[in-house]
Amino acid sequence: MKIIKEVYSDVLNKNIQITKPWNTEMYNHNDEVANIMKKEIIFQINLAEELDDFDTLNELMVLSGGIKYGDSYTLGELWEDCLTEVERVENYWLNLEWDYAVEKGYVKKINHKFLGY
Repeated sequence: MKIIKEVYSDVLNKNIQITKPWNTEMYNHNDEVANIMKKEIIFQINLAEELDDFDTLNELMVLSGGIKYGDSYTLGELWEDCLTEVERVENYWLNLEWDYAVEKGYVKKINHKFLGY
């Protein structure tokens, strides 16, 4: 295992080593960051549903599952599927899509980053 550097994980509240291949602490850190992101996504999903905002909900579906729904779906169907997809979203996908979703205003910025990507 090659140690690249050591960083402080404010999510785990301790120093962890960045290694290749990834170590358990890196996976734990990334899972905690993903959980924080998912809470924000769920908040925004529920807000968009409350506001009857199909377009924003559809963008949150892209962030959660990488797909968009057409006009033949109801807001309720989209909302329900968004909540399902956000539980399944992979960390690598959140790492790829999060900054764009923040930039577009679909989610709020968080103070944590994934490690190792």
